[in-house]
Amino acid sequence: MGLRQLASVLVGFLVLSGSACEPPPERRLEEAELPAPARPFVTLDGQEPDAQRLFGTVWSDAGVPRVEVYEDGRFLGFADVEAGRWSLPWWPGRRALALEVVARDPLGGTASARIDFQHLAFDARPGLYQPETLLSLPTARGLRTYFTRDGSTPTPASPLYTGPIALLARSAPPVKWAFIPTSSTAVPEGLRWVAPAEEVPQASVVRFQQYRGAEPVGPVRTRTFLIGRAPYTLPVLSLVTDAANFFDRDRGIYVPGRLSEASPDDPGAGNYAQDGKEWERPVHVEWFETSGARVLAQDAGVRIHGSGSAVLPQKSLRLYAKEDYGPKTFSGPVFPGSPVTDFTRLLVRASGQDQGQSRLRDCALQNLLAQTRLALQACRPTLVFLDGEYWGLHELRERYDEYYLASHYGVDRKKVVILEREGELDVGEEGDAAPYQELIDYVRTHDLAVPEHYAHVEARIDVEDFIDYQVAQLYLGNQDWPQNNVKFWRLRTKTVVPDAPHGQDGRWRWLVYDLDFALRPEPAFDSLGRVLEDPSLEASTLLLRSLLQAPQFKARFVERFLWHLEHTFAPERVAAYVDAVAEQLAPELPAHVGRWLQPASVEAWRVNVEEIRETARQRPAFMRQSLEQHLGSL
Repeated sequence: MGLRQLASVLVGFLVLSGSACEPPPERRLEEAELPAPARPFVTLDGQEPDAQRLFGTVWSDAGVPRVEVYEDGRFLGFADVEAGRWSLPWWPGRRALALEVVARDPLGGTASARIDFQHLAFDARPGLYQPETLLSLPTARGLRTYFTRDGSTPTPASPLYTGPIALLARSAPPVKWAFIPTSSTAVPEGLRWVAPAEEVPQASVVRFQQYRGAEPVGPVRTRTFLIGRAPYTLPVLSLVTDAANFFDRDRGIYVPGRLSEASPDDPGAGNYAQDGKEWERPVHVEWFETSGARVLAQDAGVRIHGSGSAVLPQKSLRLYAKEDYGPKTFSGPVFPGSPVTDFTRLLVRASGQDQGQSRLRDCALQNLLAQTRLALQACRPTLVFLDGEYWGLHELRERYDEYYLASHYGVDRKKVVILEREGELDVGEEGDAAPYQELIDYVRTHDLAVPEHYAHVEARIDVEDFIDYQVAQLYLGNQDWPQNNVKFWRLRTKTVVPDAPHGQDGRWRWLVYDLDFALRPEPAFDSLGRVLEDPSLEASTLLLRSLLQAPQFKARFVERFLWHLEHTFAPERVAAYVDAVAEQLAPELPAHVGRWLQPASVEAWRVNVEEIRETARQRPAFMRQSLEQHLGSL
């Protein structure tokens, strides 16, 4: 039944069902009330850099539209249209200001889309966020300029620069690295790599190298842009390198690779599990504040960071500033409020073994301890792009090493000694572990309840630092400690210098790190009983167990523990620190989950964060019970 017939039926129905008043006059549907034919729809989405083709979508229910493309009003040609997509070769004019696409369907309907360009010189003031841009590269007489768009190092085999480079919202090469598996098939399902569930965002990366004949002139230059999008709520780190450095079967540091093939049933066997200079690769580093202002831009070295977490899909990275690559430090105000602005090494941490849970434990819980004198790693949640592909949430961190201790304590880095676990040498010279082993031998053979024995130990460790460190780990219920994740340090001195500035006296102090297993949803976990009574931890806990035999240490330990429960670890304070980091992450979680599915969903992440809050609410009461149970009356 047509619309006019339907209208007549409805009028007749109204007449029959109405009162005895005069019937309404017949109402004629005007042409304007009839449904208009659907207009065509067209978009101008981007450019395929390799093929130099503009592309977009087009549609109409009236048939296949004709698509016309114009640059500054000048007709460029009719686009090829197939399966709802149009494309046309395009080389931008040096002075082009706009592109316009017009779609016309067989019934005369039209639609259009337009892009207005800014012109930007490569050496213009750096800024990450840009509108659609025509980018010009430096040129010089007698030199040829070659460029790339995929992060690779430009060579004479790369495209030759002859005119401006168009940077559109979708003008980067197709996403490919995000679809390369980054974990072994031996990794349990649920922790294993899976392909991105959503379209992977992209940045535009432009690199160029000038040549005189076959000889390169000057360094490779690199810039990263995010085109035509609102700023992210977090800083952005762009890492650019030849893709083989990360993904090649033989030399790629981010993949299982050939080393996994040799031991396919061992998830820890893979290229990603290797360390040392042999597995360091060159990378260009750019780091941008949330405003888009560039803070860091330099060549550096990169290695995989971490051991157990390296088997997971998203890896932590370690960045090295070296003269081999460029500047000897990363220089800039990376961590607001920190007096340190020069860094020899930086971590790009993927939340370790918390990456599928809350993604904030180590960052938030270390910050809780800022009012103590413990050494802590500054932390900035950051988004990473790798060769222009979105690589998701990370944390930019300081790294504990001799450079960190030199910058924070004013000591000579060459005299820094760092031990790990039960006294193994991490940083230092041969024989640097001996003073600690002598201390442990003394503790093992002397009763520290005797005042002079206790005084011997007190002269060699910073007791207040040791107490704060132990209290923090015990309250947090860190289940990956003390059998793991233990580091401590001293300045190498002939004798202890009691009146020296903090950190310069030659006494041992401890480093808090890797809290990925802290405040798990077990508020009643008896961390103190475990440390004091588990025979398998005897070597890791001998120092604490022995010191608790000294009445003055035990009294101070309990006093400080109770103070921390009332202040540092007051439930509302812990919740505030957790909420502050969660608030930073929340806007970016959906895109990150779509990229990695770690956590499995935004809702799963919220559940994990709430579990931390709930554990923090209950933990102080259980710790008071534990202190009473194991250390006597409070």
